[in-house]
Amino acid sequence: MKLDIARQPLVPAFLTLFVLAVTTMCCAGGHLQPAGSGGVPGEVPLAGELLRQFQAACPVWARIAAGFMILFTGMCIGRIAIRYNLYTIGTCLPIPLYAIAACGISIGENYLTGFAASMLLALAAKNYCRAFCNGYGFDAIFRASLYLGLLPVVYAPGTPLLLILPLAVLIFRRTFREAVVALTGLLLPIAAACYVSWGAGGDFTGPLVALGESMTAGLPLRIFTEMPFPALMMLGAFALLDLTALLFFLTDLYATGTKPRFVLFFNIGILVLVWALLFSPAATPEIFTLIAVPSALLIPVFFVRIHRNIALPVYMLLLAATFATILLQ
Repeated sequence: MKLDIARQPLVPAFLTLFVLAVTTMCCAGGHLQPAGSGGVPGEVPLAGELLRQFQAACPVWARIAAGFMILFTGMCIGRIAIRYNLYTIGTCLPIPLYAIAACGISIGENYLTGFAASMLLALAAKNYCRAFCNGYGFDAIFRASLYLGLLPVVYAPGTPLLLILPLAVLIFRRTFREAVVALTGLLLPIAAACYVSWGAGGDFTGPLVALGESMTAGLPLRIFTEMPFPALMMLGAFALLDLTALLFFLTDLYATGTKPRFVLFFNIGILVLVWALLFSPAATPEIFTLIAVPSALLIPVFFVRIHRNIALPVYMLLLAATFATILLQ
């Protein structure tokens, strides 16, 4: 009996996810020094800085928390693929592919923030897909926008991903009233951060200024010059797999049903936005955990369309390269 990676069942998929999560957290970087708040009286740090301080103060608990985030996000992505039957066959392949992409490129020294942002992006994508339904989907689209609105508060360089909201409204054909509800959920986290800053004696616009400074700090393409060679090789491999899977999807566009097709279109839009963030001056290695979310949903199209005698070596090579990259970094 030949092993068919494209039809990977739940148990081996979850075991791969679990082993990669444990290995990544055991080999994670050393002690992290918290960034200072600048000494401004009344300044309240954003959630991303609080996570950074927690990782610096409690590295063991931070690794445990990040490991659970990897497991939760991987299972969340697998649920999207299974619920909407994205590949016309039953497979849990997105579950290990998320771990391979999130852990195999570079997790960065501030890994707790990176995996928290990745979890929020997966939850937002999951709920936006739930909002693609007959009738109104106020509950799902509000929660999705709330998760998306939390993303910049946790990881400031991911602020341009707020464009996912109009993308979801257009692709999933939501009404004006649903768009207003979604916009409310999107603005709620940053509005709450501004209110807390004002209540603590700081400027009401302090969090907005901090987000703006975080988005413009650094030099363009800095992330590529600072990456080690194995991480660059893994990044190139995932770029090639994403592009190949996209071509397979577009050449046989109507091989799937209407809802899976629109969900994949939405996922491709997220993928384009996340890859564009790599060229922003504020990009850090933690951004690769965001790339893992849409990549894990798109790349299985490649494994489903090619012959299984080719799929198995490619998958095993990716898995071996991921373990090697984790151990080397």
